[in-house]
Amino acid sequence: MRIFLHSVVLLLALTVGMLFTPAASADSLPLSSNNLGISGSVGTATWTQSGSNVDVTISMNSGYALLLNGGDLGFTTTNGLVLTNSSLTDFNIGGLSATLKPNAIGSFTFDFLYQTSVSGGQQFPTTLTFTLLNANANQLTGFGVHVCVLGGQGCSSTGFASTGSVSAVPEPGTMALLGTGLLSIAGALRRRLFA
Repeated sequence: MRIFLHSVVLLLALTVGMLFTPAASADSLPLSSNNLGISGSVGTATWTQSGSNVDVTISMNSGYALLLNGGDLGFTTTNGLVLTNSSLTDFNIGGLSATLKPNAIGSFTFDFLYQTSVSGGQQFPTTLTFTLLNANANQLTGFGVHVCVLGGQGCSSTGFASTGSVSAVPEPGTMALLGTGLLSIAGALRRRLFA
């Protein structure tokens, strides 16, 4: 009986401790829908909650880059997120800016679409990072980017790629995983003590 009480106290202490452990909040989607006729992913969009903002990283696969001067960044959102001309900041590319424009480009439609421009001429980076101000990671459900297919001295062709609009599926919280483990341990203890 004494072992049982110690086990219950330990389980209770672990459960209370896990209540104060934040769940993971990073999301990632492949840029797999495009108008270039390319099958598979051309890159990945990853976003992470950072205080009251969301940090976004667009990483292109080998052979692809982002078109920045006259390029586009699209966002599909939910839960009432409103983006403005000043919502995108802290670009990792010096001199890069983004301005809101009508929300469709070709067959792609977004809740918010920005046209990018960069001082100093065209650039073709394979990674772009920036911050979305006053947003929650769970409010972002899709991304789109202007893509450059690399070849020769620059782009051999350009097009648009998106993650598609998907429902945000949160990662399983640490608490749920711990709870399952604790229930398993409690069941094993119960069987052992009452067998």
